[in-house]
Amino acid sequence: MQEEQPRRKPRTPLSTEELFYVKQIKLLKELKRIEDLKKTTFYKIFNRINIALVAFLSYCLLSILICCHWQKNYVSSISCSYGEFNRSVNARTITELQITAIDGLVVPIKTSEIYQLPKRFEGFYVGRDLLFNKIIKVKLGFDDRTFWHIYTYPSFIVIVFALCLGFFIYKVNKHLSVNGLLTVFGLFFLASLYFVMI
Repeated sequence: MQEEQPRRKPRTPLSTEELFYVKQIKLLKELKRIEDLKKTTFYKIFNRINIALVAFLSYCLLSILICCHWQKNYVSSISCSYGEFNRSVNARTITELQITAIDGLVVPIKTSEIYQLPKRFEGFYVGRDLLFNKIIKVKLGFDDRTFWHIYTYPSFIVIVFALCLGFFIYKVNKHLSVNGLLTVFGLFFLASLYFVMI
């Protein structure tokens, strides 16, 4: 004859008072974990590094959009790519220019609604960022608009993506876990490295 297994005792649900105390204990444990994390040198170092990287990426974004110093240069030679034919102007648009300056500087830029090429020895302005002297923008002598350097577009997209995703992670996580801190650090570091290297 098979021996009968002891039956599991039926589970009694917690009363509202007991449930309240269980929730309070969990909340206190979470607050203690957060306080312990904030006291560690790991948290202090990486939090400060993240703040510095956000400041640097903000500078990069401002350099692309607003702040840069302009240097005058002169066209030595030029090559271009044409776009669609515009019937109202009776000419094809120039979509991309590669300007070679007298000093040997080669500047590829994306253009829009330009129908004439700069002439040889005509002046143009190169906009560079203040820290790394990287070419960001170009102004042509016959046009008031500024055109971005061809590598400015991906830099801008990477920086905006990193800042938006970093702020979203901060809003969700408040940097109160190691994973959140490291993820944001990696994101900001790679975006900063991209701006500096490219």
